[in-house]
Amino acid sequence: MKKERIFNQINQFDDRKHETVMGVWWSGLLLKQIARQFFRPTALSEIQFNVLMTLKYAEKKLSQQALSDRLLVDKSNLTGVIDTLEDLKYVERCAVSGDRRRYHLKLTKLGLNVLNTLEPSYRELLERLTSEFSDEEMEQLTSFMVRFQTVLSKEEKTK
Repeated sequence: MKKERIFNQINQFDDRKHETVMGVWWSGLLLKQIARQFFRPTALSEIQFNVLMTLKYAEKKLSQQALSDRLLVDKSNLTGVIDTLEDLKYVERCAVSGDRRRYHLKLTKLGLNVLNTLEPSYRELLERLTSEFSDEEMEQLTSFMVRFQTVLSKEEKTK
């Protein structure tokens, strides 16, 4: 008798590996849709919000390259996002003394105010999305995702 697998109710496959990868894929697509719905009524896009959050909680000043590495976004793609946030006066580029080509990104007071207005509803969304999991399960899920992302990164580098 085949055990029913409920972790991927949309598509079930006889191949456990395919089913697992599709479950991760589908979860990512659903998260993307939820994020679009969440950010639609705001003045921010998903990536802009992530930039602001990363800057707010960074333990040290970040360059655009460091921010790019943290967000897994190509530096050239991030340039336009930073330009827009700078135009909105949410972020400013601060020159690094001794290196005219480098600068650090700084969250402005206005950017912090916008983020502080949006963050409580974002935290409520996170509560709803993770309500089915204990802290231990979320830690375990994060650990699995880190391992999976490591494999994916290695695979990407071989291409």
